[in-house]
Amino acid sequence: MAKRRKKKRFRMQPRFFLVMVAILGAIILILLLVKKVGKDSEEALLATPVPTATLAPTATPKPALPEDVTVTRADSANPSAYGFKGTISFNGNDVSSYSRENKIFFGRNIEYASIPGVLTFGGNNYRDSFAYGTASISEKRLRQQWAKTIGSLGTWSGTGWTGQPLIVQWPAETVAVMNVAQSYKDANAPLTEVIYPAMDGYIYFLDLNTGAATRDPITTGIVQKGTACVDPRGYPLLFVGQGIAVENDEGNNSAYVRVYSLITGEEIYKFGGFDWFSRRKWQAYDGSPMISNDTIVYGGENGVLYTSKLNATFDAAAGTVTIDPERLVKMRYEGTGYSREDMTGSRWYGMESSVAAFRNYAYMTDNGGRLQCVDLNTMQIKFVVDLTDETDSTPVIEESYDDNTIYLYTGSQVRSSNGNLGDGYGYSYQRKINGLTGAVVWEQKWPCSIGDANASGGIVSTPHVGKGRISNLVIYSFSLAALSNGSAAAADTPTPETTDEAAASTAAVMPQPDANGAYTLGGRIVALDKSTGAVVWSIEQSNDYWSSPVVVYDEQGKAYLIQCDRGGYVTLYDASTGDKLNSIDLGSRIDSTPAVFNNMLVVGTRGKGGSGKASVIVCVKIS
Repeated sequence: MAKRRKKKRFRMQPRFFLVMVAILGAIILILLLVKKVGKDSEEALLATPVPTATLAPTATPKPALPEDVTVTRADSANPSAYGFKGTISFNGNDVSSYSRENKIFFGRNIEYASIPGVLTFGGNNYRDSFAYGTASISEKRLRQQWAKTIGSLGTWSGTGWTGQPLIVQWPAETVAVMNVAQSYKDANAPLTEVIYPAMDGYIYFLDLNTGAATRDPITTGIVQKGTACVDPRGYPLLFVGQGIAVENDEGNNSAYVRVYSLITGEEIYKFGGFDWFSRRKWQAYDGSPMISNDTIVYGGENGVLYTSKLNATFDAAAGTVTIDPERLVKMRYEGTGYSREDMTGSRWYGMESSVAAFRNYAYMTDNGGRLQCVDLNTMQIKFVVDLTDETDSTPVIEESYDDNTIYLYTGSQVRSSNGNLGDGYGYSYQRKINGLTGAVVWEQKWPCSIGDANASGGIVSTPHVGKGRISNLVIYSFSLAALSNGSAAAADTPTPETTDEAAASTAAVMPQPDANGAYTLGGRIVALDKSTGAVVWSIEQSNDYWSSPVVVYDEQGKAYLIQCDRGGYVTLYDASTGDKLNSIDLGSRIDSTPAVFNNMLVVGTRGKGGSGKASVIVCVKIS
């Protein structure tokens, strides 16, 4: 019989238990720390980004262009080729030369405003962003947060074109002296306020977060369909242009640019009226002004470029804001084929677009289809570029560090028929232009209807020049465009095309008329390659676009396109591909361009068309 082995027994020493307890405690402590760090990281990712001076996320900012960069005109952009000449008005007299004593010098786009927000059309002097800050987007959805019903003035209702609201984050010390509700003063905190001049004769002031009135509206009794401007220094001064002229006592069209104190709500200055200096009978101000070195720059629909040193002061401690403007320094232009009467001949005077600026150079497009570069310190025309047809789209400026220059992106309307397309149709042109020479780098074109007196085809919106992950793209949106698929049924279907095959693919999708020579018309969004102008992707649908494409970026630079249409819809797209993500119906036509503050978008509706709802100001959350 085998001998059974005796099992060994181990006796646990007290010291062993102490060691095990210490190890277990260390493990628990490590797990708690990991959980805490993970929670903190998650909360940091989910937190709403704090507004910064950066308009959109980019890589480490490159240095500014050299100080000696200056305009050197290309032969193709000689003003004399178009019969262009300018006349300067200084101290009420026409002068042949002028030198500004207090020089104008616009900084870079990110340097324009001293306080957070969207303070003018396109956000800054480059006119390159309708959004402030970054958006935290996970669901890829749009949700209505609040709505404010607004009215009409005669046949003008809601908000119009360009109709971008202003969104301003006032510091607490400024809130304390403005005529806002007492509750905002008592909060002793910054106030993010929506300021929206509308076509019903009122200027509305609303809390971005709640939609509540922050103060009583200003009653103007005039149609305001353009975009206003807040002094970018953070001074509580509001500049508003009059969109529709009224007849004065002499029977002439009369319109004004008005300045309001946002401490008292009172009008403290205005200029305009019927300007005998202008070469156009019609007087109006649809563009949005901008301010540099205490000087306002404003292009009028009467064909006059206005400037004036404001001598503005703001004393927050005393609760006062004042201006004492110097006499206007003005420049009017004349060119071959231009007419004083609207719709007479092929070209007429007037800037409905907003003036863009780089340093001391202003860039403006006009109803006659020309782009001008003007030195603001001499008021001399430096160059002129032919844009083929009327251009209400604001030029957008992009710095190019690699090329040591700036570029302009423009888009034209269609007012004149093109013989190759048949009566009633013409080409809308998209161009990239060297902003220091006036030379055209590339151009694209697309057939559109010439429309009628109320609505022309082509591009009336302002393009978006991509940043972040779409820094290779420029995005345009069209109205009354000929649809390449021959039908509006395939709405919101992107058509991707590679850069290398751009010419062939563009020709392949070029619209064809039906047996009667008519085209199917609708809206078109196209993303073009910045370097070549090649089509990268395009979208077509039955509703067309007057509202500018708005792009928001997350902290990683991913881009989301938001496009409002004239059917009343706001639609969210992946800006890299054109893929549709979500859409919301606001109930009536949207002609206005939105403004965005982080995740909050604000836009007004017309109260006509769409599903037939009344005109409103709406806040939409991007989530």
